[in-house]
Amino acid sequence: MFDRQNLLLLILGLAIVNGIFSPYLSIAIPVSAVLLPEIFPRTVQWVLFWSSILLASATLLFSGVPAALYERLVERDGKSTTSMWIWLAGAGVLTLPIVQRMF
Repeated sequence: MFDRQNLLLLILGLAIVNGIFSPYLSIAIPVSAVLLPEIFPRTVQWVLFWSSILLASATLLFSGVPAALYERLVERDGKSTTSMWIWLAGAGVLTLPIVQRMF
């Protein structure tokens, strides 16, 4: 059905959607304005871009923690997709505020 590469693409897609449409963008904007590298101009477009990147990266990081713990503590086979499904579920849970915001 789904192999590890396809699941990773789904996880990345959810992280990108969460980075762009997250209701927490208002919190990430001041943070990314401070952390914005000096080679980029401090315009609204660049701040929004880096805020989205920050939220997408945070989604990948925080949703991957339960999957990494499962893989470390329970699963010893590196070819199974169970940890990837856990990672996808974590990314889905972190993306739920977007669905609630839409309806």
